[in-house]
Amino acid sequence: MKIYQMTEYVVLTAIQQFRTRYVVPVEEIKDCDPETFIKDSVTFGEVKEFSQLDLKENIIDVQIYDENNLLDLFDKDNDYLSGWTKEQKIKWIRNWEEGL
Repeated sequence: MKIYQMTEYVVLTAIQQFRTRYVVPVEEIKDCDPETFIKDSVTFGEVKEFSQLDLKENIIDVQIYDENNLLDLFDKDNDYLSGWTKEQKIKWIRNWEEGL
């Protein structure tokens, strides 16, 4: 069993996916192939969502970061908070439990 230093953090990277459906009545599509029309219309954000299903999170990787590398990652991923002090960042990171 590896002994971890107090300034190391385990970082898990995950992606979350959704299955989304869109519906357009074919008779409302003029002068275009319906499949091409809906692909283009969804790509340009012109069709409202019909339904959505959360396919949950998928884990990509897990890594151990020392505190300095974690703070670099924090600034990269949260550039809008990069002006925080080191103490503010560490306090935010250590408040890791959902709902706290």
